[in-house]
Amino acid sequence: MTKAHSAMGLVYTTWPDRASVEAAARILLDERLIACANILRASTSIYRWQDQVETAEEIIALFKTSTRKLEALRERISELHPYDEPAIISLNVDADGSSAAFLAWVDEECAP
Repeated sequence: MTKAHSAMGLVYTTWPDRASVEAAARILLDERLIACANILRASTSIYRWQDQVETAEEIIALFKTSTRKLEALRERISELHPYDEPAIISLNVDADGSSAAFLAWVDEECAP
C-alpha cells in the first residue's frame, strides 16, 4: 500500500433505481474515480420539486474516493445521472478517527 493520506472523499447520492446506480458505479470504478461504492436498499424520499410535493423510492449510494479525485467524481456523477438535479453531497473524511490503512487503500485504488 502507498503512504496513508490525511483524508478521503465520501459522496452521497440518490438514484431512481438499482440498475442505474450499479451501472454508474461500475463506470466510476473502471475510470478509477472511486475505490468503492456502497449501494443501499431503497428508501422513501419526500421532497418539493417544481412546486409539487413528491414521494419517490430512491436508492442511496455512497462513493469513496481520494480527495484529489473528488471534483472529477462530482462532475462524472452529474454526467452519468438520469436526474435533472441529482443530489451530490460530498464530505471530506480526515484521518482523525479513521483507519489509516483504509485511507491508503482508497488512495491507491483511485490512482491512475
